Amino acid sequence: MKKIGRVLVPLVSILIMIGLDQWTKYLTIQYLSDGREVKVLGDALVLTYVQNRGMAWGLFQNGQMIFAILTPIAIAAIIFLYVRTPWEIEYRPIRIAEVMLVGGALGNLIDRIFRYDPVDGQLFHGYVVDMIYVKAIKFPVFNVADSFVTVAFFLMIFLLIFVYNEDEFNKCFGNFPQKEKTVKESEEKSEGESEEESGEESGEE
Repeated sequence: MKKIGRVLVPLVSILIMIGLDQWTKYLTIQYLSDGREVKVLGDALVLTYVQNRGMAWGLFQNGQMIFAILTPIAIAAIIFLYVRTPWEIEYRPIRIAEVMLVGGALGNLIDRIFRYDPVDGQLFHGYVVDMIYVKAIKFPVFNVADSFVTVAFFLMIFLLIFVYNEDEFNKCFGNFPQKEKTVKESEEKSEGESEEESGEESGEE
């Protein structure tokens, strides 16, 4: 049952994140594609409609094909790390961050593949719908998927710098901690020496 939960919980979480991301993008297209802005916190935070043909926050425009290729590779790498991350409760935060990274990346990947102009566009050349604009500081417009990725990234950096020590850091990525290796090797060496001494004593008798 636990093994099923280890697959089911992250899978459902990712589907919920994708659903929330795509739902907000659908609402944005439906109600804001005419150029309107909805004030959330006065002029400080508004909702608007932007077609982003680059990466997060509008960087690297017109690189849809590159992102459509690199994103699945990045997702595969994160899933690989997730599988190798220990299931002890102290590693739950980093597993949450890994799931958020996958959910956010998939949300935007769906846009890049399928959201294109059917008249002059083509598959894998789509645009990402952005809608959250922190107008007070003129921060680049972003979306819910970008939020998941950003929060997960900074959470992971915080955990790896301030929470986990070197051995725990190595264990996060499936590496056997050096200290544990040393202890294990010492125990094996001691057992081997004990067996040799026992054999010598038996021979002397």
